[in-house]
Amino acid sequence: MRLKLAVMLLAVSVLSSFAIPLYAVDESAADLVARGRLRLADLTDAINKKYPGQKENYWDIANIAYHDFTGVPEVDVVVGVAGYHDKGNIYNDGKQVVEDAGAGFGYFHKEKDNWVLKQVELVRGKKYDGFEGADLIGLEKDQLVIYSSTDKEKIATVFMVPLNHVLKPIAEIVGKDFGPRVAQDGKKYLMVDFRRALVKDVDGAQIYYGHAYRWKDHKFTPEDNDFLEAVEKYSDAKLIDADKQKGLAWFEDYLTAHPKDFCALANCYDLSLALNLDDKAADYKKKLIQLGMKAELNTKYCDQWLSDKKMVSSNSWTLSLINLVVSKLMSM
Repeated sequence: MRLKLAVMLLAVSVLSSFAIPLYAVDESAADLVARGRLRLADLTDAINKKYPGQKENYWDIANIAYHDFTGVPEVDVVVGVAGYHDKGNIYNDGKQVVEDAGAGFGYFHKEKDNWVLKQVELVRGKKYDGFEGADLIGLEKDQLVIYSSTDKEKIATVFMVPLNHVLKPIAEIVGKDFGPRVAQDGKKYLMVDFRRALVKDVDGAQIYYGHAYRWKDHKFTPEDNDFLEAVEKYSDAKLIDADKQKGLAWFEDYLTAHPKDFCALANCYDLSLALNLDDKAADYKKKLIQLGMKAELNTKYCDQWLSDKKMVSSNSWTLSLINLVVSKLMSM
């Protein structure tokens, strides 16, 4: 039940307004800033010194967490840093209009009674989206993952913590839908790119399936996923009818093997509409409505995300999601 609930909540695109699950975050570390133990000015000065051309931006602490890099509790702190650029406009009683200008982190280590800034790093991406720690490569200690984005491009940059405790970037995983996040498969952590499962970009009711990336041969290697590749291929608005027909045939074959897959059925309906196959579209519409609580979604990799957000029963969320997606599809 928890697994199904997780993907139901995840499936609705309004989920993007929820806080990203940051497993590494310990809110007690934020008190270090409030008491003046960690100084934002140190981060700003270090960024401006290490990354020329950043002086026009200002930098703000977005997240802060204790993280055990050295084996001693509460002597290591990671600070997520968000950059902003003044657009030169003023509104509402003198408030500045700003735009996203960068993402990164600072690493502080406690030496005697002082917190010393050991490292700052900026990653690719204009918008800071969070960070977390997880053992993704089986070293029995966490790697650091920084989330960022630029427009529709979603980025997860993974840093390894070697013996000298200078965090080293080892991988960048890029997506464009919900994007890559740390997830779990059993007791193992892995990177998963959550991609749209509907060929129609249904505003407010998109569903995401997970495309797994596993650490292999010193790099993150994506698993094969024919379904998500087909969704990407046949969601192009510029497709000619011959290609739409190929897409319909592909999802119909998939539906034969997975007759209760809600997304495959919805894709058959949408492609039938796009081809003006009225009788076939009407048949798929009927099946969508009838499927109801028997519908199946690919819930793999979703459980860890929202295990603490069990607001309502799984069944009511399933029905709400299906009704929402069906109603959106029917209205387009």
